[in-house]
Amino acid sequence: MVIGIVSLAILIVGLILLALGYNEAFYSDNSTIRAIFTVITNFGDPLVFIIIAAIFYITYDKKFAKNHALGLVFSSYFNSLIKNFFQDPRPPTNVNPSKEYGLVETSYGFPSGHSQTAVAFWGYMAYEFKNKVKANIIPIFFSILIFLVAISRMIIGVHDLQDVVGGLTIGIGFLLVFIYLEPIISEKTRELSLNVKILLIVAISIFLLLLGTLLFPSNGLSLVPAAPIFTDTGGFSQSSGVILGLGVGYLIENKYVDYQPSELDVKLKILNLIVGMVIIFVAYFALEAIRDVFNSFLYRYVRYALISFILSCLLPLIFKKINGTNPKK
Repeated sequence: MVIGIVSLAILIVGLILLALGYNEAFYSDNSTIRAIFTVITNFGDPLVFIIIAAIFYITYDKKFAKNHALGLVFSSYFNSLIKNFFQDPRPPTNVNPSKEYGLVETSYGFPSGHSQTAVAFWGYMAYEFKNKVKANIIPIFFSILIFLVAISRMIIGVHDLQDVVGGLTIGIGFLLVFIYLEPIISEKTRELSLNVKILLIVAISIFLLLLGTLLFPSNGLSLVPAAPIFTDTGGFSQSSGVILGLGVGYLIENKYVDYQPSELDVKLKILNLIVGMVIIFVAYFALEAIRDVFNSFLYRYVRYALISFILSCLLPLIFKKINGTNPKK
């Protein structure tokens, strides 16, 4: 109810500001202000989300980390669909001659992806930890962070007000739906066999990949005529790949490895975190380094599937070995 009221308030205030002509009024060309909000906007960046999700998976709780990541990627996928459907141009301030194609961001504007995924990521975290500290300190903190990320997108000039209001509103609605449906879906699929679950995840992942790339083959870059088709830029391949790697990896790990971070002491958690983050970063940047060799939406799909599988399945197996415990028989 509270989230719904906040969503309605954002929509109403945003519409009023739009009616008053404030769509692009939040942009600032002050170098200091822009530097500050450029840092803040990184809290809505996918790489930051990957790092934090990995930390939670390794040291806190696998199920929460899995749900956290899946909520994020489904929201990101949905955002890519809406962007390509509306094909809304970015504001005129989205210009940087030193960047690729002379733009800061090459995808469409509405709705703001950073705003929407910030709600999905930080909002779900606020929901998880809402009762861990008194007086709703954590939900308040993450709510402020979400709004700062959204405002930063307008201040640095890559989005206008309508993009941000749309991202926040859709993000809150998506978060509500995910919080409600996730336990129901988990309960409905609990009795399915491992093979059926894996086939279901593979089917969903491939369906989403084909849906996005066939509906919008330019993958969000038709705004830029010089951009090549099917380049490694869109969000459909990334989201679908994470769903495949994380979903399949989590199921296999749960069945045959059964890594339980909550049962470890602080020293082992720190050891696992260091080892895990080194492996993740090496895999991420190694696969990133050869991106231009393949330069395709399929490579992006495979790349993110591999990274997600390493995180969700291979790392727990390594942790069980170095922690002196055997994988599940």
